[in-house]
Amino acid sequence: ADEVGKQAATKVADLFGAKAKIVKHRQPHKDANDYLKDEMIKEYIQDWFAAEVYVPDGIIEGSKLWEEINTPAIKASCDYPWHGLNALTYGIRKGELVTFTAGSGLGKSQVLREIVYHILCKTEDNIGLMFLEESTVRTAKGIMSIHANKPLHLPDTAYTDEEFRDAFEHTLGTNRVYLFDHFGSTSIDNILSRVRFMAKGLGCSFVVLDHISIVVSSGDVGDERKALDEIMTKLRMIVQETGIALLIVSHLKRPDGKGHEEGAATSLGQLRGSGSIAQLSDMVIGMERNAQHDDERERNTTRIRVLKNRFSGVTGPACNVYYSHSTGRLSEVIQDEDL
Repeated sequence: ADEVGKQAATKVADLFGAKAKIVKHRQPHKDANDYLKDEMIKEYIQDWFAAEVYVPDGIIEGSKLWEEINTPAIKASCDYPWHGLNALTYGIRKGELVTFTAGSGLGKSQVLREIVYHILCKTEDNIGLMFLEESTVRTAKGIMSIHANKPLHLPDTAYTDEEFRDAFEHTLGTNRVYLFDHFGSTSIDNILSRVRFMAKGLGCSFVVLDHISIVVSSGDVGDERKALDEIMTKLRMIVQETGIALLIVSHLKRPDGKGHEEGAATSLGQLRGSGSIAQLSDMVIGMERNAQHDDERERNTTRIRVLKNRFSGVTGPACNVYYSHSTGRLSEVIQDEDL
């Protein structure tokens, strides 16, 4: 049947429920008259008695799912750089939206840079980077620094021309990294269109957006809470549409009492907005650090905590990572033994 006929048949079938059956015509035939004109009476009778019980869109009989479920369990598209985090999350999967959150100035971007470099080393996929609080040059040098094991963006860091070029060739020079130069506009529509283009136009399987809080706090946004709900909903749709792994960063609301910069624990309830971040994310990962602690090791150690885990359901403390100012790297440590 044509589209109008299909809609009419569906409306009638809805009235009768499981008693209704839908005859599926062979293309290009639209009705019984088309069969008759082509002298296909036998075929029409076959199609008539082959009609299946009507089931509306979105309803699936469980017995028909065998072929889909009789497949190996979903494996990670890439793991994380730290064993403890992998133990809880089973790594990063394409088609998931992962939110990283922490208080202001606690190293969220550095954690993302380590993950980006790890993806570059462990996969052959393209990566899109949207670090909205820094220039593309700062982002580039941040990724290069991880390969070089020294903070190349700092003026007092010594390195040779060969070291610098090698770091570039193994990161930006791979032709797999695309950066967003956000000078001019960080509007919601602009950010969404760039994420979609990175996924569809540039073939990026992983996209990093750091951070959505700056998007919804821009001057052209009226209600910040509604804007956050809007961008999260649309980002979720892009993930479903393109199948990318989208890693985003969000700030937290300041807790009562001890602040996050003093090591306060993170929680889903501290995420900004009306709950859309927690609801629409497949994974939420919190980071905690006492940036004012007297002890240098404690001051530079970040505790990574899984706040939401749709994949395995396992949440809680995952690992501790120590930031070395000499190498610019985050290395996993065992809290009880190493601190």
